Amino acid sequence: MRLWKILFVIAALFNFAVGLPMLLAPEAMLAGLGQPVPDDLLMTRLASLLIVVLGVGYGMVARDPAANRPILWLGVLGKAPIPALVWLSGGQAALASSAFILSLGDLAFATLFLVFLLTHRRPAAV
Repeated sequence: MRLWKILFVIAALFNFAVGLPMLLAPEAMLAGLGQPVPDDLLMTRLASLLIVVLGVGYGMVARDPAANRPILWLGVLGKAPIPALVWLSGGQAALASSAFILSLGDLAFATLFLVFLLTHRRPAAV
């Protein structure tokens, strides 16, 4: 279980590393990822806030995986489609972007979360 806890801490840190800079300095973060900076950054900031909040959730899972395992379903549902969304936003050119490469990390976490969920089922209530 220790390796899983470490994975969930890494997932939390990953979300903080992406979400906090994008929340606090979205123009710089988007430019660093080679993405266009929209005129209105509200959606970027909202998405960033959700990324940070999910990071808090992964931290909760790291502290007590058995009690907080349902949080990981949000991670699977939220992270798995990200590479497809990045590709849809930029087509073939997006595949070489930093944003797409970063999104593959999300896909890896989603896969590992799913492995945990399927292999560490909650004991049935008596």
